[in-house]
Amino acid sequence: MAGLLAWAADVVGAHGNNHELEEDRIPIVFTDDQQKYVQELDSKASSLSRTIQDLRLRLPPPDISQRLPHLLAHSIASNAALALQLNAHSATKEQAQLREVTLQEENAEYEKAILNCENNIHERIQEADLLLRKLQEMDETEQALMEELENAETAMDGGQHGNSRESVNASETTVEAGSDAEAAKSDILEKLDNKKKELVDLHLSTSYKLSFSTQLLLL
Repeated sequence: MAGLLAWAADVVGAHGNNHELEEDRIPIVFTDDQQKYVQELDSKASSLSRTIQDLRLRLPPPDISQRLPHLLAHSIASNAALALQLNAHSATKEQAQLREVTLQEENAEYEKAILNCENNIHERIQEADLLLRKLQEMDETEQALMEELENAETAMDGGQHGNSRESVNASETTVEAGSDAEAAKSDILEKLDNKKKELVDLHLSTSYKLSFSTQLLLL
């Protein structure tokens, strides 16, 4: 078949180059199977040509043997740099996770401390309210004691300006009443002093506790 094709090509070429033999040319007639076979051969030849061209493109350049050591060194350096970056990223990620855990623990402690301070402030506020009520009670007590003191002084003054023509027994009774009034006055004054001291101590204690709790909350 190859010889037949070669002969046909020669005949066609001779026909193109020599017009004088045109009349003597014998036409080539292929059967359907032969035509199909020729087309398959053409397709295989084209595919083989493309494959050869691809292989030629894949061939390394002539100086590839000289470039291989440099390529290997560059590849090793690139791999080492990539490994360092991965290690640094892993270390940074681990540090970030540890920092997150630490911050969560610190936040929990701060929230606990703030809650304790808020509870202390609430207690101090309750103590301040109690102090105000005690102040009101002490004001009322002081007012009552002052009225009692005024009554005692009035009674004592009345006893001292009594009628001179009264009997000796009446005079002695007046003296005793005056002494009782003086004693009552002293007792009332002592109670007032004690109440004032108690009030001052309670006020100082409550103020100190409230100030201390507020400072803790601000910290």
